[in-house]
Amino acid sequence: MSTQSQQLGIDIANNFMLMTLFSIVAEMADDPERFRSDVKKELLDLIDDHKLSGIAPTTAGEARATAKQIISSILANGKPIRSQ
Repeated sequence: MSTQSQQLGIDIANNFMLMTLFSIVAEMADDPERFRSDVKKELLDLIDDHKLSGIAPTTAGEARATAKQIISSILANGKPIRSQ
């Protein structure tokens, strides 16, 4: 198994676990959609404010854009687990 395929598998598993955890916590909130929206906003703000010292501006911009896409997808779906 290549390092690239292992990293992809790790990334997919982490994303699904985060989606599940956020879904569970959001469903415990009084307003699940508001919770997701608030958490998403805070995380996106953190990405913008996080210092990436020693990283080329182009690379930093690409990393921030990718992180924002991942967070947006993780917090977009209210019910990531399908009922059997």
